[in-house]
Amino acid sequence: MSKVLNWWAGLWPVDERRAPVVQQLMRQLATTHAEGYKQNLPTVYVIAPTFLFWSEWQIILGWAVVLTLAQVVNSANARAFLKVSEHSILAVQQKRRWAVRLVLCSVLYSGIWASCIVLFWADGILLNNFYLFAVIAISLAPITLLNSAYLPTFFGAAGINSVFMLTSLLGHPDPVYWGMAVAYCMFFLSMAAHAVRINRSARAMIEMSIEKTELIEALSQAKKKSDEARATAEDASRAKSQFLANMSHELRTPLNAIIGFSEVISREVFGPLENEKYLQYTGDIHSSGRHLLALINDILDLSKIEAGQYSIFEERVDLSGVAEDCRKLLELRASVNDIRIERQFSGSLPDLHADKRAVRQIWLNLLTNAVKFAPSGSRVHIVADYEADGSFCIGVRDEGPGIAEDELEKVLETFGQGKEGVSRPGSGTGLGLSIVKGLAEAHGGLFTLESKLGVGTHASVIFPRDRVLLASPDSINRLSKAYP
Repeated sequence: MSKVLNWWAGLWPVDERRAPVVQQLMRQLATTHAEGYKQNLPTVYVIAPTFLFWSEWQIILGWAVVLTLAQVVNSANARAFLKVSEHSILAVQQKRRWAVRLVLCSVLYSGIWASCIVLFWADGILLNNFYLFAVIAISLAPITLLNSAYLPTFFGAAGINSVFMLTSLLGHPDPVYWGMAVAYCMFFLSMAAHAVRINRSARAMIEMSIEKTELIEALSQAKKKSDEARATAEDASRAKSQFLANMSHELRTPLNAIIGFSEVISREVFGPLENEKYLQYTGDIHSSGRHLLALINDILDLSKIEAGQYSIFEERVDLSGVAEDCRKLLELRASVNDIRIERQFSGSLPDLHADKRAVRQIWLNLLTNAVKFAPSGSRVHIVADYEADGSFCIGVRDEGPGIAEDELEKVLETFGQGKEGVSRPGSGTGLGLSIVKGLAEAHGGLFTLESKLGVGTHASVIFPRDRVLLASPDSINRLSKAYP
């Protein structure tokens, strides 16, 4: 008997991979069995009195009482399983044991129900027997609905029904009973197919729900790891920026002293130097110190930007004046290499609601890069113009060697340089464009870099529309004097 029940329970393999699905199917089955008495028992006590027409009441009462007890056992077993599996995933062996119990209880109840065809069979009374046939056949419908979640229970319950039914029908020589047997078999096959369809639908829904839950859990874990990684990266970035800021502050004090003392010595404030070499070395110390101080200032600015600690002092900025100041500062350096710095904008420029120092630094950095890489005899253009959406663009365009397309992202990285920058002595540290990009974003703007090998580079910063102001009369006058 145990082997048979295990075979029935094994019609649906209970392996580790399918364990959650099987448990959900068994829970659906147990839920219907736990509440089955609400529908089954009223049916029993409605049908039972109809057997009084051809059977003794003692037999009918005994059958009804035993059927009631079987229903109680079935419901109690189902509730026990629901209680055990409510807050835990059962092991495979536990599931198999509970599967056997559910199958056994279902077969027990169905067998007692179907025994009525044997207990109340009336030889020679076709009408009575047809009534019994109808009762047993119609019982297949609730069996299908109640047990289709877990197929072994359906085939066990329906099978025991079929044994009682076919044994009684096929044991009678009348062809009418044989016809009823054939009709029952067809009806059984129809109910079996319906049970399989219900089971497949239930299984698919459960598998989908489990996959959804697993996906949500996986996404939750991935998000958690991503958040942790981002927090770690942000902490590392802040620590790096804080370190650079602290080091920059610590280095600037002695550097300023070196620059100051070297300048005093180079000017021979306390008397002439006896050896010209000392004067030359002093000049080298002074220029190197200023270069190093400029580098440290760039690092400090960049670290503040990356740490989100860069504060912009917003005021009305005269773009015309800033452009002219930057041109004058780079004019001498550009003329040494026979490079002309030209403006490429007509009329007056608008004012900006921005940080003047930042705007000046943006233009100076872009001009410095352009003059640094522009070939002798070429031109560097200071450009400024309105965008289609009302925003305003300032930038620099040169006729230099250009930047390869695959290097554009690299040169925007901190300390990033293209092949031309790496190969050229004194090309800088690669911080200029990073600072420009950071200052643009601090104003809610956008930094763009367009370049073509052998043609040149166009670097620009677009300031949002809400930062663009009408040019003041003073700025217009200054522009007309600068460019008569």
